[in-house]
Amino acid sequence: MALAKNRCGSGHDVPREWEGGYLGLGREHALTMAAEVDQKCDWLCGKEWEEHATTFTDIEAARRRLKDNALVTDCTLQQDLSRVTGTQLYLKKEYQQYTGAFKERGARNVLEELLERSKCGGIDVRDKGVVAASAGNHALGLTYHGSKMGIPVTVVMPLGAPMTKVNRCKAMGATVIQHGETFGEAKHYATTSEIFREVPYIDPFNDPWVIAGAGTIGLEILEQVPDVDAVVVPVGGAGLIAGLSLAIKTLKPNVEIIGAEPENAASLSAAMEQGHPAQVDVSYTVADGLSVPKIGQKSFDIASRYVDHVVKVPEELIPLAILRLVEMERAVLEGAGATGVASLLPGGPLYGTLDGKKVVTILSGGNIDSTTLGRIIERGLAADRRLLRFQLHVPDRPGTLGEIAKLIGSTGANIKDLYHERAWERGPINMLTVVCSVELGGPEHEKALKDALLRNKYQIAWPD
Repeated sequence: MALAKNRCGSGHDVPREWEGGYLGLGREHALTMAAEVDQKCDWLCGKEWEEHATTFTDIEAARRRLKDNALVTDCTLQQDLSRVTGTQLYLKKEYQQYTGAFKERGARNVLEELLERSKCGGIDVRDKGVVAASAGNHALGLTYHGSKMGIPVTVVMPLGAPMTKVNRCKAMGATVIQHGETFGEAKHYATTSEIFREVPYIDPFNDPWVIAGAGTIGLEILEQVPDVDAVVVPVGGAGLIAGLSLAIKTLKPNVEIIGAEPENAASLSAAMEQGHPAQVDVSYTVADGLSVPKIGQKSFDIASRYVDHVVKVPEELIPLAILRLVEMERAVLEGAGATGVASLLPGGPLYGTLDGKKVVTILSGGNIDSTTLGRIIERGLAADRRLLRFQLHVPDRPGTLGEIAKLIGSTGANIKDLYHERAWERGPINMLTVVCSVELGGPEHEKALKDALLRNKYQIAWPD
């Protein structure tokens, strides 16, 4: 059966036999079908891109497009984290994607859409290319799939974007421009600079086909954990939670959808409270991929309908979640990818609220600088009370430091650092302050060390 050519010569899957009418059904029917072809062509040429709202049908179409172009990632029960969180916790491992993050789903889907539109007179993205602003993972997804599809990609990244992401984009052929201190400043440059006037801008979360691509994760979760009770989703610009919630709630409305965002970048919480996307003040967060000052309108329109609630995750729990995942799952996650787990840990906003339930959380990305990982693990150890710093006020006499080191060693603690201060000591002139940093096995070990110091009459200043 021949494919018909519409006015733009695109041939969009519309079989037509002009001789004798459409499949022998008559000339009138043929003309009706031709009009539908033209209508579809108008759509594919981009006349309604800005107005389009993502539908479940878009997500199904995205899944077909991604079938041979993105992984169906694992979603497995994690026994140790289940015990710690009090849930039956399943991890959806999006860090398994080639670029290390879920973002390539939306990137591939939107590039496929643009290519299809170019066939009927839309912008030829293989000639013009595309541009995006991104803290890293969206840039990686576009760069990787753009290189496979012959589409030039320019990415504008904040000056503080992780170097591992910047360097990988360059290695895969992207033109990388670093501009601005925040994602918002990078986006402003990408969308207003004259050099990009004729280049399509691909939003990392406020785009219907990016949202649809992310929504395919929801379809996979329902197949991998059919009796799931709740899904905890890390939130930045809200594209992931919008697509995922639309997919899951369409098929299983009773599944609870919960957003987890850093308390230092709580843009979805603000939008939910005010009833529309609102600009929020963003301060530093380990989850740099979630540091978005204002969520997208398209994302909000879906999330406000399907998301049950959103929680704010304390900053100190995110490094701890990264540590837990390294030790228990043997997986290296970036801060954004670990935020869902952080919300479920003791001290987190969801701890104790989902006891015994089957919970899936999205490990959305694993792109983290090795130097940053080292610092984060130390922060995690400190939050876990396995790396501890305390002070002793002791007499300033020979042998004091040796005695302290011997006592600490006798408890099995490992001294990482030990130094003393005289000039800034405010007490008697014959006293000094000793600052100790030690590695411990946990709370019981900490108690044993503290008790040993008190038994030996040391004056201690202990952290809360």
